[in-house]
Amino acid sequence: MIYQLENEKKKMKQRDGDDFSLYLSEEALLELIGQVEREEMIHAPVHLKENVLTQIREERRAGRKRQIFAYRAKVLIAMAAALTVLILMPAGSGAGAGETFLTDQTDAVSMEQAALERQKNIDDKWEEYRQERESGGVRGRIDDIGARVSQFGKRLSWDREQ
Repeated sequence: MIYQLENEKKKMKQRDGDDFSLYLSEEALLELIGQVEREEMIHAPVHLKENVLTQIREERRAGRKRQIFAYRAKVLIAMAAALTVLILMPAGSGAGAGETFLTDQTDAVSMEQAALERQKNIDDKWEEYRQERESGGVRGRIDDIGARVSQFGKRLSWDREQ
């Protein structure tokens, strides 16, 4: 059928030299319509849909496998980097493994003073928190501000009346 269409187009080109060579003549068009009604048109292969869906599924599986492989590679690289850092740390190496980080007595004293200062700061913050809780906390402060604003408004209105 397609071969006949091509032959008809070639015949029309040979007959006419005009721009309408792409269109079928009325007789050829009627003949094509009759032929389609008499005979069946070319159908797609029976398993085409199944083959296409199978191929799509396989491509999706391959994509998932690639994603899993990439994830595993990232995890392995991260593990290798972590192990490298652990191995190359100076504190864990052979001869110095028994030594402490503090070599001088002055370092130990300054670290102790820093720890005491931190503890004092924590105690101060805790005391501030307890006092704030006893006084009503943030809610008490907001209520206090609200009361002051309302008193200020009353004073303004009282001043206007006088």
